Amino acid sequence: MLRAVCLSLLLCCAPLSVADTVWLDNGDRISGSIDWIEGGKLLVRTEFAGAITVDLEQVVTLEADGPLLVRRVGQTDRVQGVKVAEQSGMVVLQNGSADVVALSELQQVLAPQPLIADARWEGNARAALDIRDSEIKRRDLDVALDTQVRLGDWRHGIGAEYERDKSDGTKIRHNWEADYDLSWFFAEKWFWNTSLGYRRDYMGDIAMRRQVGMGPGYEWWNNPLGRFETAARLDYIEAKERNGDTLNATAAVLEWSYRRFLWGKRFELFHNAETVFADDALIRYGVDADLGMRYLLNSWMTLSVLADWDYLRSSQGQDVNDRRYRFALGVNW
Repeated sequence: MLRAVCLSLLLCCAPLSVADTVWLDNGDRISGSIDWIEGGKLLVRTEFAGAITVDLEQVVTLEADGPLLVRRVGQTDRVQGVKVAEQSGMVVLQNGSADVVALSELQQVLAPQPLIADARWEGNARAALDIRDSEIKRRDLDVALDTQVRLGDWRHGIGAEYERDKSDGTKIRHNWEADYDLSWFFAEKWFWNTSLGYRRDYMGDIAMRRQVGMGPGYEWWNNPLGRFETAARLDYIEAKERNGDTLNATAAVLEWSYRRFLWGKRFELFHNAETVFADDALIRYGVDADLGMRYLLNSWMTLSVLADWDYLRSSQGQDVNDRRYRFALGVNW
């Protein structure tokens, strides 16, 4: 009874505002913009305190402007907004009719991905430094950058990475690479991808590699909790070996990229992979993949653990199977 009376007083005294509002069971009220609800957690972005994560069990009721995508058991609805309910622990979904549902029934609430009219820039940079003074002295350095700019139907992507590893003062790895991707979204989910890549290796058998290609792609989902997309391309590859021999080949390329925030957006799981089937008698296929987890120390700094896998299957039995595991400190924007 007391909980219901407190809720009524909160609703009556609340000023009119276009901001989303969350009422808590301790009497506090948070105003801002609700980013998402998932896994019993709610994230609201406020003007002064930044992003705040709240346990959904502590929420009495809430109000949010739409449109919103609301997923419950067995159904997903697009609603125009969420309003407060008279009963504690309940909300009203406005989707033509007023459906009163329990907060515990909301498996996921997200804003639909908007049509992009203004530029949106996001990316991350990381640096991994491994210094070990034991029987074998190691000095490993890895710096990487990955950024994207989306403007309307066009998306520009730039990636770069530099690696230099030393063991007892002798270089065992020294390379750098850069790539540029241009994607044109000709439909809501479908896009046409054009890719340019260059790699320079000062230690490996392949001293230089150029790669250019294009093909269709599909964005399976893209929301505040992550995205997943796949692409298929036809590439032209030019490579120069350490002994001066050159290789020119066409290749079918399958590429995918996955990103997912977990546990109240404190962790981010990411996975990228590219599989190349080259039209060459010596090479059957190659895989370049990475898998990692980022821990968000704050709104912009991250601590990552990641694994890289480079695999090349040769018809002559001279396969390349290179795995690396690293910790890195980085920034997100």
